[in-house]
Amino acid sequence: MEITLLQFFLGLLLVIVPGYILYHFGSHLLAKAMRAWVKMLVILTVFGAILYEVLALNNVLVTLSFAILMVLCGALLTVSKAKLRLSQMLIPVFTGMMGATLVIGFYFLALVVGFKNMLEARYLIPVMGLLMGHLIMVNGNALHLYYVGLKHHGELYHYLLGNGATQMEALNYLMRRAIERAALPSLSNMGLIVVGVSPVVLWSMLISGVGVVAAVAFQMLILMAFFCASVVSVTITLVVSRRFLIDDYSQLKVEQKDEPEEE
Repeated sequence: MEITLLQFFLGLLLVIVPGYILYHFGSHLLAKAMRAWVKMLVILTVFGAILYEVLALNNVLVTLSFAILMVLCGALLTVSKAKLRLSQMLIPVFTGMMGATLVIGFYFLALVVGFKNMLEARYLIPVMGLLMGHLIMVNGNALHLYYVGLKHHGELYHYLLGNGATQMEALNYLMRRAIERAALPSLSNMGLIVVGVSPVVLWSMLISGVGVVAAVAFQMLILMAFFCASVVSVTITLVVSRRFLIDDYSQLKVEQKDEPEEE
């Protein structure tokens, strides 16, 4: 499927309708929406140009370097979303996301989908991108929940350690909550797909000419990969973070998340 330049500009004209409605009702979101549209165009244009070159080169070293760069950007966004200090959490989050995306991505490409050359750019980059897009949101929420709980329940943590509990035992409750928070979005999507959540991958594959059976199967499998990657990534991140954070977790910097604005 190809999109001409005229078709692209016709698609951009769709923003006129919501833009006019926001303007008509004097909504303060109009300026914010315009900034978001411009930002999206710039970012996607730059990203698309880089991605075009990566796919055109199809070099293993370039492909892996671009994949690592994607994980690094995803880790930065995850730490920001979790409202954690970058200097404390970048390495643990990067390690967790790298381990989950590479292992599960390679497993998915080699054994599930069955591509012989799983390092080919047109296969590896899209799968890594799908996994990263899912992990940024769910890991940010899960890690914020874990470290906010740890900061506010530091006395309980030290009390358990003082009474002979191992660090794993003292942190077990908060770890379980964080892992559950990471797993819940994937489980919800599995249960509400089509009814409450649009299966974007399925519709995209159908538009691209893929058969219904293959598209449905791929949607099921990618949801399973999302679920596995979420749990694995959060678990690795929490385990690794213990080597980078001081024992006094009460000193951990965790910012309060902003509440949604009320009109």
